[in-house]
Amino acid sequence: MLLLLLLLGVVIPVTSPIDSVQLVSFDKSRKIKDGPVMCALDVANETKTSSLQYCLRDCARDGTCTNFNIKNSDTCDIYNYEPRILIAMPGCENYKVPVIHCITRYHTYIWL
Repeated sequence: MLLLLLLLGVVIPVTSPIDSVQLVSFDKSRKIKDGPVMCALDVANETKTSSLQYCLRDCARDGTCTNFNIKNSDTCDIYNYEPRILIAMPGCENYKVPVIHCITRYHTYIWL
């Protein structure tokens, strides 16, 4: 029966993604390895009230996010480009998005 279906041009998917997990690595911006954490002063693409956790999530979901600032633990600046003006500023930390890995888990379907 499977052979007949294949001869008729019917394609039967045997796997399909049911969910995926993004593993995102963020690095604090520094001019030198163990120097102070920098803060971007360029104009952000988006600014909102958000905690570090939600800012991390929003940046990870945005495929164009390259950097973000957390200011005073409740303001999130998202950048879709590489900021040029970075300075050390109390209460502000800039994070770079160097690597995004996507892991997809598949579910197998068998039709009889």
